[in-house]
Amino acid sequence: MTNEEIWEANYPDEKMPGSEDPVEGKCGAKVRDKRLRELDIVRHCTKTAGMGTDHFGEGTCKFHLGSTLKHTKTAINTKMGKELATISAQLGESDPIGPPEIEAWKLAAKMKQWSLIMEDKLNELNGEMAVTDRAGVEHVRALIEIVERAWERFQGSLEFMMKYDLRKRVLELEERQAQLVGAAFMAIILSQDLRLSEAQIDVARNLFASKMIEIGPALEPSWAVSIIEPDDYKPEDYRK
Repeated sequence: MTNEEIWEANYPDEKMPGSEDPVEGKCGAKVRDKRLRELDIVRHCTKTAGMGTDHFGEGTCKFHLGSTLKHTKTAINTKMGKELATISAQLGESDPIGPPEIEAWKLAAKMKQWSLIMEDKLNELNGEMAVTDRAGVEHVRALIEIVERAWERFQGSLEFMMKYDLRKRVLELEERQAQLVGAAFMAIILSQDLRLSEAQIDVARNLFASKMIEIGPALEPSWAVSIIEPDDYKPEDYRK
């Protein structure tokens, strides 16, 4: 016999409490009912998650220890995890992997962006800093821990960048690209097939140098846009 048939045979005029499996958005704890226990049936609470607690919408309800410290912490951590997943989407999709120096620089930029996003999130909770309910306290405490961890990791990335002189390595990559373009051009104008005179080569070289200065910004590699000079830094650039 199924659980429904067993219940119907013993309590024909009563609806069996709870649900067979936990339901999304509901408490989900095992129903404590003497009749179910005697029939060896397990059912799950269908009251709204967190009903009657400080973490409404998440975790168990007040009838299933939802207001205890342990359940409150679990519910708040779960809620924070969902919030962080939403915030993480603001970082966008990663670009294809490029030179290690550039990837390290871009990673540090994202860590800076993450820190600023979390600081903004913390600022939104300024009004909750004086809360006294357990959920509010746990929420603020968890967010502060995340912000502090973000600061520590960003500091670590800065120390790594300074240790390996990352800015110098990036500049060397940019210079290398320019050298390759210049070498390709010189190989063409010095080709015996063109039979250019020394005077013509000098004119071509000067015209090339002038044109390169003119179109220089357009030749920047795709990763260059992620590297902001100190004088051009604007906090809002990282909050977009």
